[in-house]
Amino acid sequence: MPAPPEPPLAVSPEVSPQRRPRPQPPGARRAPVGWQLQATGVLLFLFIPLVLYLFVRHPEPVAVSLGAGIVLMAGHRFLARPYMARAIPHKCLWCNRMLSAAMPAFDAATLTLDLVIDGQLTAARCCAAHRAPAARCFRFLGMARLPLRLGIFAPLLLLLAALAAAAAGHPQALPAATALFQLLVGLTVSAAAWGILLVRAPAEQTPLPVPFPAHNFFLLGVRSLLWIFRLVGAWWIVRGLSFFFG
Repeated sequence: MPAPPEPPLAVSPEVSPQRRPRPQPPGARRAPVGWQLQATGVLLFLFIPLVLYLFVRHPEPVAVSLGAGIVLMAGHRFLARPYMARAIPHKCLWCNRMLSAAMPAFDAATLTLDLVIDGQLTAARCCAAHRAPAARCFRFLGMARLPLRLGIFAPLLLLLAALAAAAAGHPQALPAATALFQLLVGLTVSAAAWGILLVRAPAEQTPLPVPFPAHNFFLLGVRSLLWIFRLVGAWWIVRGLSFFFG
């Protein structure tokens, strides 16, 4: 007896047909094993503290630290973006828990959150209880995107310029530039991590833009990333203030 036809998937009407979840066709590659997906996310996340170590601690020779940090920072995207595409159907965006293999339309324990990533609508999966905090986070990031971008990228450019000058034999400005980078970035990521508590999740099912590299949110989950921001941000604020006022 032939199998009955599959029911249509109840996904957000705003999601383009190319982005809607579909059952795997016969012979399709199996979903990644949970521990492999989680371990790969941790490994890809470790690129970030490694880059920060090279820029902030800048072990000698400074030119090698600067070059290696830039290469890792630029190349990370090409590894993390394909990982994000594999992780979206299988992990909760907020808590990073492996989810049921069932499609979101058939799984009452999960919901989807519509995100705009690089101009495309993407339905990210969440535990049912975690959709609201995830939506609140991306709503705040969208509202505060300009000051947050300024607070991260301006000190980064200043630090890179100081590292380049140090590599050319002029290291005088490097200690102050490093301390200022830690202070301003610490303040910025702390504001981002705590600021989400000040807003409510949007009442409407409006797609939320992701104003920062989206793949970083899928490595450890948004909740873990926010706690890392809170802890490291507080430490960097202390380090920066101690340099200028200690």
